Amino acid sequence: MQISQYLYVPLFTWALAQAVKFSLAVIKGQYKPALLFSSGGMPSVHSATVASLATVALIDGGPISPLFGITGVFAAIVMYDSLGVRRSAGEQARALNHLIDDLMQAGTIKSHGKYGHLKEVLGHRPLEVAVGAIMGFLLTGVFMISTLQERLPWLLSLPSTLAMRIQIGLAISLVVSGLVAYFLSVRPKSRLHLVRPFAKQILYSDIVIAVALGLAVFLQRQQIEVWSSWAIVLVILITFILWHMALWYRLLVDGALRSPVVAQDAARQKKWLNKSSKAQARRRRK
Repeated sequence: MQISQYLYVPLFTWALAQAVKFSLAVIKGQYKPALLFSSGGMPSVHSATVASLATVALIDGGPISPLFGITGVFAAIVMYDSLGVRRSAGEQARALNHLIDDLMQAGTIKSHGKYGHLKEVLGHRPLEVAVGAIMGFLLTGVFMISTLQERLPWLLSLPSTLAMRIQIGLAISLVVSGLVAYFLSVRPKSRLHLVRPFAKQILYSDIVIAVALGLAVFLQRQQIEVWSSWAIVLVILITFILWHMALWYRLLVDGALRSPVVAQDAARQKKWLNKSSKAQARRRRK
């Protein structure tokens, strides 16, 4: 009896992503066997699994396959939910835990046993989602390399000289654009100084991708079998796109370029916290 590749490839990706997350936690000194089955953390296991499922459908049926459309939309919804609803739920759980701890210390809660500790790690940061999606895509490509060779023979072919020159030009433009954005952010009296940390991250990621493209061109000139093929170029470009999507999401949603409404909410929250701390100080003096 054969198991469908739509089942065993995403399952293997899920298991490997969980193992990577557990290993990273152990390296940080957090030995918790429950992490092998829990959600949240680096990388996003949900993103890796649904990205693997969508990639299987893409390789098996092509971009015009109805199944790829279904799995692609499903993967997008799951990853968006990890960044939005589940992450917000985790932040709310953290705030409630801190609130309950403060009330317990103040002695205002009588029945301590009614309030259990809420799980705080539910969603993911953009980078965790991006790494999970990249892992799902790459692992699926390795599993289905024979199918890729049959359906897309050009994928393992050698890029032309023109394509190599385009890659070099892209690498140079990435570094130049990253440097321009960074130097604009460090200029005095520049509005971009608020996003200086993000500009630095974008510059570093551009340099890494540029070096990867340069190395790919070198391998292509040496004609080293699979390593000199279009597949490596596509992996680099997809990694670049997902990585930068994560950075820009963090910048626009979590960073300094948030909407005025979010900024006003943050200002009101800070003002409310200041009033609350002052009221507590007055009560203690009395």
